[in-house]
Amino acid sequence: MSSKSHGSFASRLGKAKNLQIIVGSFTNYVAPVPTASLATLTETITAIDTLQQQYNIVKSDYTTKTKERKIIFSENNNSLDKLLSPIRTFIEALKGKDSTELTQITSLVNKIRGSVTKTATESETDSISQIERTYASRLANFKNIIDILSSLGEGYAPPNESISLEALNALATTAQESTTAVDVCLSVYKPIINERQTLFDTLRQQTQSIKNFIKAQFGIDSNEYSQVKKLAI
Repeated sequence: MSSKSHGSFASRLGKAKNLQIIVGSFTNYVAPVPTASLATLTETITAIDTLQQQYNIVKSDYTTKTKERKIIFSENNNSLDKLLSPIRTFIEALKGKDSTELTQITSLVNKIRGSVTKTATESETDSISQIERTYASRLANFKNIIDILSSLGEGYAPPNESISLEALNALATTAQESTTAVDVCLSVYKPIINERQTLFDTLRQQTQSIKNFIKAQFGIDSNEYSQVKKLAI
């Protein structure tokens, strides 16, 4: 299922509300099945309006939490990403270009820096899941780097305090806490995304059914059908 932007959802809901108003003006419209009735359409629109309010609140919280995490991982002066080069440079100086430690750390650094490209066919939840897997992988590889540095014992004593074991362990803890906060938010956000998609799928089916029955009742060339036929939802 292709991804739907908030703008397209808002546009579709707006068209459904226009259809609701137009059909409400047809005093002699008869819905042969309950799903094509104005009452059922109104119920679905109301449900979407209510859910959208929840969606906006939870999405705002998710956006805030992900921005905070991004700062920790990438944007602070001593962010996880920005400490990778100093760590690698120090290990190269300490152990040499051909050392096992440098090879291992270089591999982990490259994994952390690797990017994942989002495809155009991803749903909103698929896209989020892919991003979360990427952050989880980056954090796991960063912790692996710390393990390698810890194995060096007292031999790992960089003059740059920002890459000391104490500082790196504190950063890993902060990154984990931030990632956990995002996970908690997602436990609420994802079900709402899925429920909204389900409601819009229902809305699309209902509105198409209404349009089909209006065409059947009033005729393809009727004024009634001409008012609704271009409302693609």
